Amino acid sequence: MANRVLRKPKKQVKVRAQVRRRGLAELGYGVFRFFIYGLFGVALEIVFYNLVRNLRSVPVLGLLFQFDWQVDKALDLGAVWSVPAVSLYGQCSLWMFFVYGVASFCIEFIYRNASDVPWAVRALVYGLVIFLWECLSGWLLYWGTGYKIWFYADPGNFYEMTSWRILPIWCFTGLVVEYLYRQLMDPDLVKAIETVTPTPEV
Repeated sequence: MANRVLRKPKKQVKVRAQVRRRGLAELGYGVFRFFIYGLFGVALEIVFYNLVRNLRSVPVLGLLFQFDWQVDKALDLGAVWSVPAVSLYGQCSLWMFFVYGVASFCIEFIYRNASDVPWAVRALVYGLVIFLWECLSGWLLYWGTGYKIWFYADPGNFYEMTSWRILPIWCFTGLVVEYLYRQLMDPDLVKAIETVTPTPEV
């Protein structure tokens, strides 16, 4: 019997379908994160109305909440600032879902490229990015809807759509989003969400 020539096993090559699947999985997970950020931001804004209303009168801490955050007078939504504290009432435009989602993706990008920078510096960069995005998105929404979904009337306002007085809050918010991003990018979580669940055998 002739000796058979043993062939070396072929090197495993990624086929286009596999590469496309991986790309779709990453895109899908990006959409998932955007959804989480949007919901998180909307929920935080509703809570934020209560924090601002109740903490403005607290000594020292109240200095962080001296911005005059308002909604277009034509919408007649300003009464939220005078409701009883026990009601825990807040409000939010659904446009904020997209505003917070975009801001959070900006923070993701900064963190991926500056994770070795001291956290205090990152916080300041996050705050400034959110500050500028708040101003730009506020005007974009005004030009698109005809309403000022929000505006600031305090002396520290910057082109009406943001305020220097809220910058410390945005710095802290950036760190919170960074923490959320780090949790969402846990390898086990990413693998669990991106992996296709096999169809159970009947």
